[in-house]
Amino acid sequence: MPELPEVELVRRSLEKEVEGAAIEAVAFSDFVKKGHATSRKTIVKQELDAFSRNVEGATISKVGRRGKYLYFIMEKTGGIFHMISHLGMSGAFFVTDSIDGITDSNYRKHWQVAFRLQDGRTLSYCDIRRFGEMLTIGRMADFPPFSRMAVEYTHPDSLPDFIDRVRAPANRKKAIKAVIMDSTVIPGVGNIYASEALFASGILPTRKAGNVSVKRLMALHKAIAEVFDLSIESGGSTISDYRGVSGEKGSMQDRFHIYQKKSCSSCGGPVKTKTIATRNTFYCTKCQR
Repeated sequence: MPELPEVELVRRSLEKEVEGAAIEAVAFSDFVKKGHATSRKTIVKQELDAFSRNVEGATISKVGRRGKYLYFIMEKTGGIFHMISHLGMSGAFFVTDSIDGITDSNYRKHWQVAFRLQDGRTLSYCDIRRFGEMLTIGRMADFPPFSRMAVEYTHPDSLPDFIDRVRAPANRKKAIKAVIMDSTVIPGVGNIYASEALFASGILPTRKAGNVSVKRLMALHKAIAEVFDLSIESGGSTISDYRGVSGEKGSMQDRFHIYQKKSCSSCGGPVKTKTIATRNTFYCTKCQR
């Protein structure tokens, strides 16, 4: 699943490509239409007619990110609204002359929503595993995940907020890895970067959050920020499905220290695995405590 760095890279690319662009028309794949015909609201989490009415004729004034979500501020006669998108497990946006211009055949085959822009280009949302989400809302505050989410890691209040939320009574008995993957504690941390940040800070992912000292939580917050920044510099992690807006792959996977490793990059000992928060976790019992 794309985590914060990958979503931020998509945002930066879309910012350059589509800010200021007007949407002329929108099309949906047969998969999306069939899902809606059986009341499943596949990918587009509102009625397709309502979604189309909202976005057609609108101008994309800004592309933003909140946690692992993208949001598009849209302007239209009558006011401003927002389009929210989550990439799910394998979602990706492409800006090309047409759907046929998407160079990756697997993504091209699995296009789900296509926005025809007035300048002739197409903004395509493709999703191989089809777990992504998209909808329009009036105000950002109307979207419940945003109202519950902690401040971004770059915010000046992130560190004290992070410490308070990790040590909250509801989290004290939970594994620290599960806690930092909760967007109400710190947004954007998924399975990959949780493992990497915990390794970098020397903390066992199985340790109860309430047993991690404030000093070590400060180190963990710093490690999360550093692994995020390094991943953004590296173009994100492409393990299977992630692609940038132009189809490019990232190289962060070449810099992993613990995730999916057989031996520890620090001591050379065996890497342990354990399922935490339904995800496979990688750690070293010698270097992490």
